[in-house]
Amino acid sequence: MRLYRPHSFFALLLTGFVFVSLPLITALYSSVNILDVLVAQSASAVFRSVERLNDSRKVADILIDQERNALKYKVLGEAMFLDEVNVALAELKQVVEQLTLGEEHLVEVANLLLAKDANLVAVLNHGFGDPEMILREREQALAMYKELKQLAGVLQRKSNQLMVDEVEALKRRVRSDKTTMLWRTSGLIGFSVLFFIVFVFLIFRPVSQIDKGIERLGDGDFATPIRVSGPRDLEILGNKLDWLRKRLAELDREKIKMVAHISHELKTPLASIKEGAGLLRDELVGPMNSNQKDVVGILNKNCSKLQRLIQNILDFNMAQARKIPEGKSNVRLDGLVKEVAADHKTSVLARNIQLDVQVTPAEVDGDRQQLKTVFDNLISNAVKFTPDQGVISVRMKTDGKRVVCRVQDSGPGVKEDERGKIFSPFFQGTEAKKAVVKGSGLGLAISKEYIEAHNGTIRLLASKRGACFAVVLPLSERG
Repeated sequence: MRLYRPHSFFALLLTGFVFVSLPLITALYSSVNILDVLVAQSASAVFRSVERLNDSRKVADILIDQERNALKYKVLGEAMFLDEVNVALAELKQVVEQLTLGEEHLVEVANLLLAKDANLVAVLNHGFGDPEMILREREQALAMYKELKQLAGVLQRKSNQLMVDEVEALKRRVRSDKTTMLWRTSGLIGFSVLFFIVFVFLIFRPVSQIDKGIERLGDGDFATPIRVSGPRDLEILGNKLDWLRKRLAELDREKIKMVAHISHELKTPLASIKEGAGLLRDELVGPMNSNQKDVVGILNKNCSKLQRLIQNILDFNMAQARKIPEGKSNVRLDGLVKEVAADHKTSVLARNIQLDVQVTPAEVDGDRQQLKTVFDNLISNAVKFTPDQGVISVRMKTDGKRVVCRVQDSGPGVKEDERGKIFSPFFQGTEAKKAVVKGSGLGLAISKEYIEAHNGTIRLLASKRGACFAVVLPLSERG
């Protein structure tokens, strides 16, 4: 059972377009998603880096302001400056907490900085005891700002390093996503190509079947059924072509019957005319003068020519009908070829043509008269087109279960553009029209039909000089 059978050729085209486009759309959607993720990660990294940079700078600025207020408090002793120092500590805790949020690499340095700054502020807030001792403690505490600034610098460098590490990680992610995107896109494009090939086959197969069916009809093959598989509208068209084939076969049979009947009916009055001409020629009905004898000779000659033409038409119709007697006889093909060659001995000697016949004993099953007609046509054509003092070669040998016979002349040969038409009924090539002896153009067509009816083949082979015909027939089963 077929998994998919579209109702129309248009539906098949539309389905093919969808299937070919779907992987490409998926590849595009996947690439856009990857780019969106990269853009979001890049924006997040930039945002975090800017925040860390600002927070690390704020830490340094807060420490500078706190140191300035602490020095003012030491010198002036006003409580407002101490309040500013305490406010700065609160701000520092807030900024450091924000800076270290999710950043484990900065926690240790940030906590150390906060602890030292909190200890420093506690010393400044301690106002009980010996004034000199308090002053020394405050001077020692203020000296810690140098260490706090160094820790702030370390915190800023670590923040910068985190930014550099994030940039490198982002670069690696971009490279990884680029590789993933390339492989994924290549795979999806491969699926598109595969779908394209499949649907090209599905689209062109029924078209090709229709085309071959029409070609067979044009070649006169009305026996081979026309089958079209594919969309239902094309299958319907195939069924109509098959109906046309059957109708043409029926008309062809009627034509063959009609031509055979007309030809047979013509033979009877023609035989009477020829018989009457023979009586006049033999002067059985009275003497004739020389002019009358010439007229009777012309009449008798044209009667014979018309008789041959009618016989050719009958043979061609019989060949087209593939009529071979049911009781096939065993035919010695080598003897038959020699017999046909002997029949042409007079024509060959008159023109000093060398007829070289070399045959191997071979037996075939078939109709002797039809096979004799085939080889008579081939050899008579060779004699017709071979110039005086030329050579005609007839070679026959067995090849496995077949017998192959080649007839080659030394004439002008067949032109390249006429080779495909040489077996067509009534076709006469350029050289045939120049010949002294005119033919009907049915000899090779009859030969082809007879040979194919004997399950054999006849072909025009390529040759450097003249025309070379090859006849292949199956050997007799009894032989």
